[in-house]
Amino acid sequence: MSQERHNEDVSEKGLFRSAGKGLTDLFARFGLCTVKVLVTALMAVITGIKLILRELFSLAVDIFRGFRWVFRGFTESIRNRIERNKELQKETRKAKKKGRKEYIGSVAKFGGSFLFGEDGILYTAFNYMLPILSIAFLVGIIRLGSNKEYGIAVEFNGKEIGIISAESDFEEAEREVQQRISYLSDDKALDLSANFSLKVVSDSDRLLTKDQLANEMLAASDEELKEAYGIYIDGKFIGAVEDKDAVQDALNDRLMNYHVDGSVKDISYKNSVDYTKGIYLADSVMDQDDTIKLLTSSTEKKGVYVAQTGDTAVTIAQKYNMDLDKFEELNPKLGKKIKGGQMINVIETESFLPIQYVKEYETLSLLDYETVEMETSSLNVGMRSVLVKGEKGERRSDIEVTYVDGIERSRKTVKSFITKQPVVEQVGIGTYAARPDPGVRVLTGSGEFSWPVDGGWISDPFGSDRNHKGFDIAAPEGTEIYAAADGVVVAAGWNPGGYGYFVQIDHLNGYQTVYAHMSVVHAIVDQPVKRGQLIGEVGTTGHSTGDHCHFEVRYMNVCKDPEIYLNTMDSFYLDNMKDAEDDDSDDESEDEEDE
Repeated sequence: MSQERHNEDVSEKGLFRSAGKGLTDLFARFGLCTVKVLVTALMAVITGIKLILRELFSLAVDIFRGFRWVFRGFTESIRNRIERNKELQKETRKAKKKGRKEYIGSVAKFGGSFLFGEDGILYTAFNYMLPILSIAFLVGIIRLGSNKEYGIAVEFNGKEIGIISAESDFEEAEREVQQRISYLSDDKALDLSANFSLKVVSDSDRLLTKDQLANEMLAASDEELKEAYGIYIDGKFIGAVEDKDAVQDALNDRLMNYHVDGSVKDISYKNSVDYTKGIYLADSVMDQDDTIKLLTSSTEKKGVYVAQTGDTAVTIAQKYNMDLDKFEELNPKLGKKIKGGQMINVIETESFLPIQYVKEYETLSLLDYETVEMETSSLNVGMRSVLVKGEKGERRSDIEVTYVDGIERSRKTVKSFITKQPVVEQVGIGTYAARPDPGVRVLTGSGEFSWPVDGGWISDPFGSDRNHKGFDIAAPEGTEIYAAADGVVVAAGWNPGGYGYFVQIDHLNGYQTVYAHMSVVHAIVDQPVKRGQLIGEVGTTGHSTGDHCHFEVRYMNVCKDPEIYLNTMDSFYLDNMKDAEDDDSDDESEDEEDE
């Protein structure tokens, strides 16, 4: 046995050695692989850096070569001059040895070459200075030209009439002249074409405005002219007058004497009236009285008004400043009541210069209320009733109404504020499902209390021959009993006076309800309960001869007939009643037809 155990130990040790060697080899290979990856990544980074440095060095060499080439280009003439001077100096020294005459000739040659030679000082200086002088000359010309003021000379009808700053000035002047000569007949139309040229403006010249240019163009024509004041309505020329003050006084008087009921603000002419002094065709100068008559004139024309809700014949006639008899004459079939959207014939007064004014009003408008539906156990299933009646809100607004010749043209709200918030109307959707068994007599009381049992029928009414204080609702044992309305439980449990297990609820409005003969009581004293909440189960405890719920309604501790307060009708029942009535009426109709 010991030999076998020894062999087993040896074999186990061999296995452990083999496993340990295998793990060592695995870790060694993993470490070697990791080192190779790191070395490869490092070599890649070094190679990238070397490539970048090589490119930067190559770029720096190219830049240096470029600078050297430019430097050589600029200094080549100087170097040539130095080499030439050396040659001339050698020639001068040789000539000095030959004799005085040869020496003087050599010195003269040296001086001429140094000053006037191809690479001489003057020649080189000229080559360098010429571009600089050219640039300076060009800059001087530009500066000289920029200090000059230029304009467009206008030649009209064969002579120069002035200078303008832009060709658009001539186009505006041309339109102005066209307005002034609109009184001419077609055969006397003026030729308004002109020639333009660029000109340096001198101190004696002056730039013309479009009005001055229009005057010069008319003066250059052969037409009879007058100096007057042109009248422009919203920029449109309508004629000229010699005295504008009389015309303006007449317009001011009309404005001041304009009759408007109530207080107004910002009364003025709807159109702008401007006067421009200038030269005008004699034919366009109007008589002062005729001009005033034209500007204060008005015309009448037929129009159609779309009636608004609440309009009457009187209000519409007042809106258009019409006589009521004239209004009725235009609308003979209108009738006394005017409907919204109806087309009404009216007479609109249109002035040559309409008068515009603004009146301020305070208005009261109603705000519609929202209607929301909510489920409530205070109503039986299928019934709807308004729980909170909606009320419209009120908004007060300060508005400004703009009238033109007495007719409203626009209105805007200056400020507005709500004086009364609308009350949201709440419509209850019945969820209370407890009602008598199908086929049982329907109760049509006020609905203040709900049927308290999930089913059943009235087995013994209120009063009866035994002075019954409530009525009994017969139903199987264990049928659920619910609170007939919201309230607080004031009594719950066993009643030794004959009610057995019972619950009494105070509805906090003088009414109390009692539920007796229960088999199980679920409510506890002082517990607030909601309509339709489970409070117990039908049984036959106390003085009882069968399963039922004795239900009482008390007002100020006086028992009332529960039928007065219960309404067990629903929409399904009403629909069935309506269908039955319709069937009966159809049968009666058929009987009548048969007869």
